[in-house]
Amino acid sequence: MIKPIYLYGFMGCGKSYIAKKSGLDFIDLDEYIVRLKGIEIAEIFVKYSEQYFRELELAALKELNVPLVSLGGGALKTPETAKYAKENAVVIFIDTPFEVCCKRIKIDGLHRRPLAENKTKEGLFELYNSRLPHYRNVADYIVKGEEESLKLIMAETGKTILP
Repeated sequence: MIKPIYLYGFMGCGKSYIAKKSGLDFIDLDEYIVRLKGIEIAEIFVKYSEQYFRELELAALKELNVPLVSLGGGALKTPETAKYAKENAVVIFIDTPFEVCCKRIKIDGLHRRPLAENKTKEGLFELYNSRLPHYRNVADYIVKGEEESLKLIMAETGKTILP
């Protein structure tokens, strides 16, 4: 059995873009949870808590059966979820410079990103820098965020992870 691919990295790094360009069936984990619960992520954070949201992420990953999942920027922060990902998927960290992520975050709008909503650019930079070691540690592969397709990522990793 071929493991699914989990695209991971900071908000705005290009996970969803790469997933859409891949041609594979994929799920954006955040969008999946929003559809499942019927409320936006920011509302889940306020109404329930970030911890509750992180529990939803793990539960969703365990029930999904697709070749590709675009994870939220903090999805694997929880040790249990990171362990699950490492054992059951190929985790690819999309390493994109902060300035590129920041521009994309502004274009997308902060309402979709509860951890960015009340942060200045400097605050986002601190969050970005605090997460970089985590992204690198949990990744099976690290690729540059300028890549435009999953096939390029696979060529860079040197591993065939598609049937």
